[in-house]
Amino acid sequence: MKLSDAVLALHDECIHVRRDLHRIPEIAFEEKKTQAYILNYLRPLEPDLLEEMAGTGVRAVFYAHEGKEKKQTIAFRADIDALPVTERTGLEFASVHEGFMHACGHDGHMTIVLLLGKLIHEHRDELHCNVVLLFQPAEEGGSGARRMIDEGALHQPRVDRIYGLHLFPELRHGQLGVKRGTFMAQSCGFDLTVLGKSAHGANPEKGIDAVVAAAEIISVLQTVVSRFTSPDEPVVLTIGKIHGGEARNIICDKIVMSGTIRTFSSETRIEVMDRIRRILSGIEVATGCTAEFKEVQLYYSVENPVDMTEEFQLLLREDLKPMPHLMIGEDFSFYQQEIPGLFFFVGVGEYSGFPPLHSPYFNFDEKALLYGLEAYCRMLSIH
Repeated sequence: MKLSDAVLALHDECIHVRRDLHRIPEIAFEEKKTQAYILNYLRPLEPDLLEEMAGTGVRAVFYAHEGKEKKQTIAFRADIDALPVTERTGLEFASVHEGFMHACGHDGHMTIVLLLGKLIHEHRDELHCNVVLLFQPAEEGGSGARRMIDEGALHQPRVDRIYGLHLFPELRHGQLGVKRGTFMAQSCGFDLTVLGKSAHGANPEKGIDAVVAAAEIISVLQTVVSRFTSPDEPVVLTIGKIHGGEARNIICDKIVMSGTIRTFSSETRIEVMDRIRRILSGIEVATGCTAEFKEVQLYYSVENPVDMTEEFQLLLREDLKPMPHLMIGEDFSFYQQEIPGLFFFVGVGEYSGFPPLHSPYFNFDEKALLYGLEAYCRMLSIH
């Protein structure tokens, strides 16, 4: 894709901003330094409204000067939180916050939207619509989008449509990826607690072993996907964390597990949840343990509207790759529950085996960000 002169002129600033943000990663709802950086960058750009939101988020509004109340309003969202990952890139601009890292590219997402604000400021006379820039906290498991919406992010002015993007190492550098319709999966987290009865390891008959029951649960849960859902219906069930036990010679009385379920329909998710509860009831009878099951988080499927996808494809037809369904979850879907919204990927992959998202080695060439910026500029017809 050919980059405009206005976008190319921001190459050096793109590097500077991204690396500034990369140094100060902060996790969900603790993004105070990040919020301060965003506010300090935006103030000189003279938005008509600049406000803190959702605790550590930011909203900036730029009105089209003539007839603003009758103009369409378009929003662009950047997520701002980092991950509890210890960085191992060895970069000069590596994280200064031990144990935290922008391992999912949110530093890049923020950079793109900040530079978009700069171009809006410089090309204000060309602006044919109102623009809302949303810098959202807590995408990584905190449902920050929901809190932004609840606090009025899509009102005053009322937003008509919204765009979001994500860096993606499985696409080559600068390539864009999009899918019409259902794109990314529903993601539902859960906690599962198994309660037994403690006893000395030499006298297991006097206890109820939560470890044995948990092992049985983990094994049988795999049949939910392999035997109780159609091969034509994509489903993923993963137990990602397990904790329990006090000592090698004590029968464990409590195991806590956490996992995730990924589907592309609410009907399938409900069926899977119902099957899990039936399995747990059976294992309670068989082992004497008690199993407590709790859904803790739901992200909806990312659904790209047909008309917005077709417009996007027409404006960015060069180097645009159709994407398959993906089991990744994304809280951008909360915005799509309220208004039409389009989500797409920006490729940052440079070679086979490039570090994946959430890797402690994840890094990218900042020039890739300019392709995301170019896409946004075309949505606004500013160059």
